[in-house]
Amino acid sequence: MFRALKLLKPQNPMSIRKANWQNFVMSDVLANLEKQCERYCPKPRFPPRKVAVVGAGSDVGRIASLFLKQQKVINVLALYDDCPEHNVCGVGNDLAHIDTSTEVEAYQGKMFLKDALHDADVVLICGGCYIQPPCCNTPDRDLFFYNMQHVRTTSLACAQFCPQAIIAVQTPPVDCNYALCAYTLKLAGVYDKRKVLGVNAINAMRANQLFCSITGSDPSKSTTPVVCGTGRCTRVPVFSAAKAGNFPQTQADCLTRLVREADEIICKVKSNREQGHLSIGFSSARFVTNIMQGLFEKPTFIDSALVEQGDPGKCYNMPICATPLTVGRSGVQEYAVPTLNESETRLLEDSKCDLEDMLNLGRCYALGEEYYLHPQKVCPCIKCLQCPDCEPQKKIQQ
Repeated sequence: MFRALKLLKPQNPMSIRKANWQNFVMSDVLANLEKQCERYCPKPRFPPRKVAVVGAGSDVGRIASLFLKQQKVINVLALYDDCPEHNVCGVGNDLAHIDTSTEVEAYQGKMFLKDALHDADVVLICGGCYIQPPCCNTPDRDLFFYNMQHVRTTSLACAQFCPQAIIAVQTPPVDCNYALCAYTLKLAGVYDKRKVLGVNAINAMRANQLFCSITGSDPSKSTTPVVCGTGRCTRVPVFSAAKAGNFPQTQADCLTRLVREADEIICKVKSNREQGHLSIGFSSARFVTNIMQGLFEKPTFIDSALVEQGDPGKCYNMPICATPLTVGRSGVQEYAVPTLNESETRLLEDSKCDLEDMLNLGRCYALGEEYYLHPQKVCPCIKCLQCPDCEPQKKIQQ
């Protein structure tokens, strides 16, 4: 007959002396067992609140990193660039002198891309070619071929090293590169439509600033959404959504033209013949900050982002469209589709064709399919005039 033994607990646990020796054999065995357990039963992930900026050595990347270094919601800021001329290690060392709580890491070269993306919560893909001739327009399709490899390489690395991260695509043209990134992630089997966003913050910021300068309202207390796409011929500012009483349609049409031609205006005014890197970098940093606040603090509203819609029927019958949205703990949480007036609806219908073509261009190069440009999808507002400045700028891009 077996007798049950009753284990008695000591009355005073503090009186038990701790052993001053260690069984190294058992420790190694237990360590191997823990490795096997982690292999089949991974531990829950504790986000480090890390943001990775790919292309941080570029002009836009430096400015965005400067503002991201000041955000308390970010604990780790990883800077990466594969271009030796950008010297991202020097940029990281410079930012590390700023006395904020955000830690800065810098990685130079493709061999360190894994370390830069490891455990990232948000990845900002910026950099690439931004140069445009001052008195003629470089078609977005031509610009795409300069930057497509940069976006595709980063997308593949994100699929492997940080599949849980939210990816914000800012490298121009965003319409093409967003589709390239999304379909690359689909091929890798890690695509989540709530976690891939095309950055449209610069257009919404410009529209809001122009509108507030006319009406005299406070820009920090108003928002002006931009729908459809992010390109010069696909962005549709919705000035009717702003609360400003009777706003003349003639002024709205003038502001719409300014928003669409903002890139060309800046290129002609700036002596270095480049886009507005200061405003683009600031808007991109604020875009990423809003995402981080939505992930770790509370649901946060974003003025405009190019995303795959949850219900295309409620979004002008467009499966992929730039709209205002709310970001929560799992990514995009809610879509806010503004109501358009007659003029904005007509402009949207004219812009749909070019947006579909730009998205199709990125999709074809992601899937390896052959791309054909339909004659009806050539945007009539892209007209390149012959001028002596075109050829030198093409050589700079190459």
